[in-house]
Amino acid sequence: MPYITSQNAAITADRNWLVSKQYAGRWSPSERARLQDITKRYKINWSGNTRKIPWNTLLERVDIIPVSMVATMAAAESGWGTSKLARANNNLFGMKCGSGKCNNGPGKVKGYSRFGSVKESVQAYVANLNTHPAYSSFRKSRAQLRKNDQEVTATAMIHKLKGYSTRGSSYNNYLFAMYQDNQRLIAAHM
Repeated sequence: MPYITSQNAAITADRNWLVSKQYAGRWSPSERARLQDITKRYKINWSGNTRKIPWNTLLERVDIIPVSMVATMAAAESGWGTSKLARANNNLFGMKCGSGKCNNGPGKVKGYSRFGSVKESVQAYVANLNTHPAYSSFRKSRAQLRKNDQEVTATAMIHKLKGYSTRGSSYNNYLFAMYQDNQRLIAAHM
C-alpha cells in the first residue's frame, strides 16, 4: 500500500504541474526538460515544440490508479502475495515479459517479469496501465471521469479494465466482487 500511495503522489505532482503549465506562454529550460522527461516516461511522442504539446494524451496518461484497485489486483493476481510468481519474481500482477526480455535465473518463474522489489513491481504495473496500447480504453474512461468532475475510484475503474485477462468481463466481475468483499481490509491498510 505505501508503494501505491507514493507512486500516486508522484503522478499527482506531475499531473498538477502539467495542469498549471497547460496555458503557459513561456517555458524555461528546466520546465522543457521536465516535460521531456514526462513524455519519455509515459511513452508520448513530442517534438520539443512547446506550441505543439499533446495535452490530451498527456493528461490521459499522467493520472493515478486508485489505491484500492491496485491492492485488489495485487491480491487477486498473487494469491495475497503467496504465489510463486510473487515470492520468486516480486511480480504481484502476473505481468509477462516481452519477447526476448526475460532474464530469469534459477528458481524464477519463466515467461514472467522479474522485479528487484515489490516497489518496482508496483511501478511497472502503474506504468503499464498508463502507457500500454491495450489499456487505452481504461485511460479514456478515467479521462472522461475527470472531464465530468467525478472521482477516479476503484468502483468506477475496475470494470473499465479491458484486456488485462483472457477471461474478459468475468475477470472484471471477479475483481469487483473481491474488492467489495475486502473493502474494509484494504481500507485498514491505507
